[in-house]
Amino acid sequence: MKYLQSLFLTSLVVLFVFAQTYPARAALTLTPERTGHAATRLTSGQVLITGGVNESSTLTSALLYDPASKKLTATGSMTSARANHTSTLLPDGKVLIAGGEQGDAVLKTAELYDPATGVFTAVTQAMHKARTQHTATLLPDGKVLLDGGGGADLFDPVTQKFTATTGVPINRRSHAAVLLPDNTVLITGGYVNTVASTAAEIYNPATQSFTTLPKGLLIARANHTMTLLPDGTVLIAGGFSGTSPHDEVELYNPTSQAFTLTGSMLYHRSNHRAILLADGRVIVIGGITLESGFLAVDEVYDPTARSWSADGQLRENRAGHTATQLTNGAIFVAGGVTGNQTLQSAEVLSPRTLTFAPLGNMQVGRNQHTANLLNGGQVLLSAGSTDTATLKSAEVFDPTTNTFATVGSLSVARKSHTATKLQDGRVLVTGGKSITGDLASSEIYDPATTQFHLTSPMNIGRALHSATLLSSGLVLIAGGAIQGGDETETAELFDPFSESFAYTGPMTLKRKRHRTNLLLDNTVLVTGGAATANSQGGGDGPTDMAETYNPTSATFTMVEHMNVARAEHDATLLLDGTALITGGTSAAAAPTDLYQPATQSFSAVGTMVTTRSRHVALRLTNRKWNSLMGKVLIVGGAITGGPIFGGAEQALDSVELYDPATGQFSLFATMTVARQNHTATELRDGRILVTGGVSRPIVSATAELVTP
Repeated sequence: MKYLQSLFLTSLVVLFVFAQTYPARAALTLTPERTGHAATRLTSGQVLITGGVNESSTLTSALLYDPASKKLTATGSMTSARANHTSTLLPDGKVLIAGGEQGDAVLKTAELYDPATGVFTAVTQAMHKARTQHTATLLPDGKVLLDGGGGADLFDPVTQKFTATTGVPINRRSHAAVLLPDNTVLITGGYVNTVASTAAEIYNPATQSFTTLPKGLLIARANHTMTLLPDGTVLIAGGFSGTSPHDEVELYNPTSQAFTLTGSMLYHRSNHRAILLADGRVIVIGGITLESGFLAVDEVYDPTARSWSADGQLRENRAGHTATQLTNGAIFVAGGVTGNQTLQSAEVLSPRTLTFAPLGNMQVGRNQHTANLLNGGQVLLSAGSTDTATLKSAEVFDPTTNTFATVGSLSVARKSHTATKLQDGRVLVTGGKSITGDLASSEIYDPATTQFHLTSPMNIGRALHSATLLSSGLVLIAGGAIQGGDETETAELFDPFSESFAYTGPMTLKRKRHRTNLLLDNTVLVTGGAATANSQGGGDGPTDMAETYNPTSATFTMVEHMNVARAEHDATLLLDGTALITGGTSAAAAPTDLYQPATQSFSAVGTMVTTRSRHVALRLTNRKWNSLMGKVLIVGGAITGGPIFGGAEQALDSVELYDPATGQFSLFATMTVARQNHTATELRDGRILVTGGVSRPIVSATAELVTP
């Protein structure tokens, strides 16, 4: 039981006296039971559990938890038995297992786990310091900082070698470390010479130096947690300092390098776990407290209110466990101790998510329609199709009454068109499909009169094209399907003053079903689309090619290819000027692309929880979303590669959230209706309006709202 003694020091006996145990009710079983183990989510979404200790031995065994099958299975054994070690997912998908203890021996050794083979391989070179109860932090360059035991090592996954850092950190254990937004590492607390410390220091990867902050933690603590919040501050919770676990909580501000107290937890806790939820709150799981022993009750911190509230209960009270967030937002909790018993149980928590509320139906069921937020706060829904007919009707949603009302009709029935709000607040509707073919006609909706009127037509009939409002007030119309369904490379500009079109461009590639984004430098990014002509036996063959349009030179230029070919995807401009490219018809189980304007290149970021196309991806811009502001909602869509209902793909009701800070996706909520080819619009009050689309498999007249 050396591990337990190292956790709780001399207070362990007292804590055992007051510990309250519960019968095991978890559906999952660890074989064998363990605490002091490590858990890491792999790129596949599975969770790797390694080593640990129980009443009889230190373990070499490793397990995999599969969220899809909800089963635990054995994988290869480690080369060395170890507990209190670290487990770090590397950029290549392998896992670094480092240090720890084996009985009375503290280890300098490390090993790598390869998920492709399920095999552990010893790293030839040992660390420069033996260490246990240390920290491991993945740095932006792919190296791993291992801190504790009187020194720090950097592991390079390319050379598979350790090098001692130039600077020497405070000799501590049972501390906490977190990577900050500026790529430095904050290290706090821990035991220094068996005494809990307030010391805090910053590691700078550029200089490999450790700098002790002039003002440390307000509360001495070890075995605490640190969580990076979406606003860049760090939440420091609980921990132990000799007589009792703490309920006091601090916030670290990287700008001022100062610690301040925030709302205290409901319970004193140490040896708990903390997870950042998709909505920006932090859930604290389990732990130990002097007053009531080992804890089963969880609690959640709200960064807006700076307060805590109870949030469900574990099936077993536990401390010294692991907690790993799964790709769907649920949390896998495994092992630990309760009373004087090592736990064999594991369980999955499902934190509460936001809820979509149904609205009264639209005036008409719509699919392949458009939605535009008007200056007055209403939403214009234009044209589209039902199961049997193309529409020329339009309606507006009034957010003050949550009702839909019919407005003036379009001049031409159309679907797969574009609708673009102009700088003067009017809406330009161009092209689309009708019973007579691809349309060249264009019209404008005037909110003042609630009527549409025709403009001069485009130079070519097109559907499935793109329309982008430029900073000049002109609208760039690019590509699309022309008569017969073949793609076109042509592009033209709409002038809202003369209400006429003139050719520009052309694009470097013929394409339809592509996406465009106006970048911060006023150029336009064009991504993906279908680029195989029907006459060539294609029509839906996606492309990974991308290009940009320069309004000054009126030319398109090819940029680096995306990592994945995509059509019927979506593209979202992020706050930092990068563009997030999600999903598509050929992006099954593939990483998402992030476009970097500075280098005109794409990098792979996290994989969506659910593969999808025909979805809507919108960035949350309203301040009412608080810590979620700037993140991206991925709403509905279709399951790719699963044709049902006579060839149509199955609509999805799931909504997930992309966090630019971590590059990861997590489950956000579930809509009341599954939808593809729908619209999703952020209202002026922050609510998200979702309308229409195809729903298993009929065209839907339903709409719904989610409120921040």
